[in-house]
Amino acid sequence: MSDVTAIVQARMTSQRFPGKVLASFKGRPILEHVVSAVEAVVPRERVTIATSTDPTDDAIAAFAKKRGTALVRGDLVNVLARFQQAARASSAEWILRINADSPLHDPQVLRRVIAEAGPHCDVVTTIRPRTFPKGRNAELVRRTALLGIDAAAASIEEQEHVTSYFYLRPDRYRIVNVESGHADWAQHSLVVDTLEDLTRLEAMSDADLDRFRLEANA
Repeated sequence: MSDVTAIVQARMTSQRFPGKVLASFKGRPILEHVVSAVEAVVPRERVTIATSTDPTDDAIAAFAKKRGTALVRGDLVNVLARFQQAARASSAEWILRINADSPLHDPQVLRRVIAEAGPHCDVVTTIRPRTFPKGRNAELVRRTALLGIDAAAASIEEQEHVTSYFYLRPDRYRIVNVESGHADWAQHSLVVDTLEDLTRLEAMSDADLDRFRLEANA
């Protein structure tokens, strides 16, 4: 396995579904599902939850403490700066970026992304173009490339969407895309943006989810 630290971005202040990352999904908080999926691929001691110092995120800090998961707290609005802060706490060569609103992450997808790490790239992604359902995506970023960004000078979009800085500069960064082999999967969503999404995903059967599953040797 490549030298990887996973950082799970989580905050409680979603506009459409406040507190969603700790909402119950099949009897466990969404964030628990996310971190567990990551730990199936990255050693537990190399997984960090990155949240903000805002009091609204104290519940996430309490979750991390109870679970024994590493925690970094930073800027609420400048997510890029917060993500960099978490990356500085690690000496790993690669940073796996995971969003906390996707309770149905597939560890096999994460393995595929990590497997692409190498001297030929700075970023490994699954969204250029997107061929996985929303909620089954991940990004791997070379730590030196991430820390080379001036977060204070970045645009509002770049501060909010961490990896957009790289995608807006494809001439400066070597970007590798991992594809599912099923372009139609991109039309589907397994992410929780609203309470309705949570209800819909909870109602999905194993057979419904199997249609989006990669083969172990893919």
